Amino acid sequence: MKTLSKCLTRGSATPVQAAVAIFQAVLLVSESGSRLRPRGDAASTLAVDDQKDGSETMRTPIRLLLTTCSLAAIAMPAAAQTAPAQEPSKEATSLGDVIVTAQRREQRILDVPVSVNVVSSEQLDRQNITTLADLSRAVPALNGAGGALSVRGVQTTGVSRSSEAAVSVVVDGVVMGRAAIGNLFDIQRVEVLSGPQGMLFGKNASAGVVNITTAAPDPAAFEVIGHIDYGENNYERERLTVNVPIASTAAVRVGLHNGRQDTLLRNSLTGARNYTEAYGGRARLLWEPTDALSINLSGDWEYSGNGGVLNAAFNRVGPGTPLEGRLAACGIVASPSNILNCSEAVSRQALESTRYGYAGQVDYRFANGFTVSSITAQRNLEIGDFGLKGPGGDSDFINLDILSTNISSTDYSSFTQEFKLVSPAGERLEYVAGLFYSDSDSRDQVVQAGTLGLLPPPLKTGRVIRVGYTQESYAAYGQATYHLTDRFSLIGGARYTNETLDADVESAGAAELASTYGFLFVPGFSNAITALDETVETKNWSWRVGAQYDWSDTLMTYLSVARGYKGAAVNDQGAPSGLSAVIRPEIPLNVEAGLKGAFLDGRVLATVSAFHTKVDDFQTPVYQPPTATNPVAGFFQGNAPHIITKGVDVNLYTRPLDGLTLNVGLIYNDASYASDFVVACNQRQSPGVGACSAAGTTAPTDQLANTPKWRGLVNGEYTRSIGGGWEGFVQADLTYQSSFDHSSTPDAFTRTRDSYLLGGRIGVRTEDGRYGLSVYGRNLLDNTYPYTVADAVSVFNGGARQSYYAAPSIDWRRNIGLSFDARF
Repeated sequence: MKTLSKCLTRGSATPVQAAVAIFQAVLLVSESGSRLRPRGDAASTLAVDDQKDGSETMRTPIRLLLTTCSLAAIAMPAAAQTAPAQEPSKEATSLGDVIVTAQRREQRILDVPVSVNVVSSEQLDRQNITTLADLSRAVPALNGAGGALSVRGVQTTGVSRSSEAAVSVVVDGVVMGRAAIGNLFDIQRVEVLSGPQGMLFGKNASAGVVNITTAAPDPAAFEVIGHIDYGENNYERERLTVNVPIASTAAVRVGLHNGRQDTLLRNSLTGARNYTEAYGGRARLLWEPTDALSINLSGDWEYSGNGGVLNAAFNRVGPGTPLEGRLAACGIVASPSNILNCSEAVSRQALESTRYGYAGQVDYRFANGFTVSSITAQRNLEIGDFGLKGPGGDSDFINLDILSTNISSTDYSSFTQEFKLVSPAGERLEYVAGLFYSDSDSRDQVVQAGTLGLLPPPLKTGRVIRVGYTQESYAAYGQATYHLTDRFSLIGGARYTNETLDADVESAGAAELASTYGFLFVPGFSNAITALDETVETKNWSWRVGAQYDWSDTLMTYLSVARGYKGAAVNDQGAPSGLSAVIRPEIPLNVEAGLKGAFLDGRVLATVSAFHTKVDDFQTPVYQPPTATNPVAGFFQGNAPHIITKGVDVNLYTRPLDGLTLNVGLIYNDASYASDFVVACNQRQSPGVGACSAAGTTAPTDQLANTPKWRGLVNGEYTRSIGGGWEGFVQADLTYQSSFDHSSTPDAFTRTRDSYLLGGRIGVRTEDGRYGLSVYGRNLLDNTYPYTVADAVSVFNGGARQSYYAAPSIDWRRNIGLSFDARF
């Protein structure tokens, strides 16, 4: 901190000069063939070196940040060095009341007997958190490994279209379902609730809830807010928000976002480099005709897509295998640093998606303090192109048509209606009650084709699978808190759910395959999916009981037991004879004890929770070994007997001194499968040898897949006035997680080592928040942590069951860029 203080207390240039210097430094560093270096002994004097050897531009984060630090220091007036130190006021260092809606009413976080993490809009900006997956850098219990959100290790994996996410995403009270938003923009705050939460938040949510509150329109002021990020690998992200008052009681707020980034992967055949892009917007109208009545209307639309180059590359191939030679012919050597593939079948259309919807909420507050609300919403999701019949979604990653077509298209819609009653706060009995209705409909189509290494080109075999389902849900819920004394309270609640799922699955016949797609019908592949017409009706009670004791206004403890629910699904990818097509409901039982308190005059807010969760009938892919009636082994969506997660979750939010904000989070999570659950042996094992049984099964990993046992976060920002209405700031965030497996099958090659991700930001801004300029960095340590999986077609593409590929993320390599903020 002393070094940081020195960095922010020297120099004599104006704030504008400092901002320009930072901007010029970033431009110089980002230019190809140039780098910054100190000239002579003057650390604040810079020169530009030209690199004549064509090597990559110097990108050492410490150098860049120190250079920027010296530039920012120019802006510190000399008077600041001699100003007498002043004791910060309690108001300046107090965190104040943190407000959440974790129990469907506004409360202080200290009064909520639920494990909840809060991420403010300021923290989202500080840490460059722009997607749901990025939230894992701010919440230790939340993780995005494996491609799906998990809370405390519980997530939904597999391929059943009717299986809903264990972590529910709720935006302004609306359950998103499969049409959850992908990007975060114009957000007021995000709350992450751990443990079963479906009793109050819509449906399912057997693992937890990501509860998002967008920024509300403000009738009091016209405002324009802009934010721009530009970084390496053609990273760009723009956000624009306009707030327009249309009366003293009404306003419209419109938010737009646009983003694009080149991934590191390239196609060696075409030279194309993949990219991801997303753009969209949200419009929200707020009208408060009286003090008692509030009307909110909103609509949003978002597109996401990429360049069509597959986001995967081989990082391990067995020596001497045919696949090694095929890759060499493309100029590729498989290694952990490989960023090349040579797929001949790319299709941008196969990977495009659009999400959109609208919502209306009416709240009326009666004179006696009761509030009734109605929330109506429609959500839609469209993925891919049902008419696409050519190659796309290549799943063999080489320039042979082994499985060059693997296209999945979706058309999903969901309608929800909720009525809610909230009792007045401060009474001996407080409660929330409501009715909920949901009706969703989905149509999916999967097209898979190739030679499978068995047919001579141009002949190919294929299959077309069509899945349709409708899901209707009715529910009534209520939760009450009874204050026996001013300090001691009892909590109880229940939810009754009645759900009906209708699903039908069919495969295209030989005639359609030949005439429409040009595929040969091959028994055992083309008709591997058995036709299905299934109706599943489920009735369920979920509940929560607990007690809370307030030791003071700033310290409380609680104990709760909650039974959750995640609805039944249908195995729409087919099930062998003898296995049920119905995937049973997932039932979690969570026992939790917690403590929350504010200390040191409100400068420290601490939350601690100890939890034990058993999830019965955990929905997951299940391996079916070959039998006499089912000679082909395979994975099918089903139920594991149970899983257990247990551990401790600790979070600290602090403001130890004026200008410094520091957040610390840590979770220890011992998560395991049932002892009688078996999984497939890894692809390098042989049945009947070692730990692999004759049936090709083995015991699962000791820890749940995609679940580190330890996960810790530290993030903070230090701000200091530099005079002239400007302030300088430095921000840093570090994420640590212990090693974990990407699959339930033990395999050293699909295990990720301990990881450390360091990010940071340094810059200047006006004290009124109107303008800001900063340099940011992600993965400043430049560590590589790819998402590695086994090659599903290794037996066909010449990999001889020894091939693996990696799917990188935005944090696979260091990324440094520039941010600009403006507010009018």
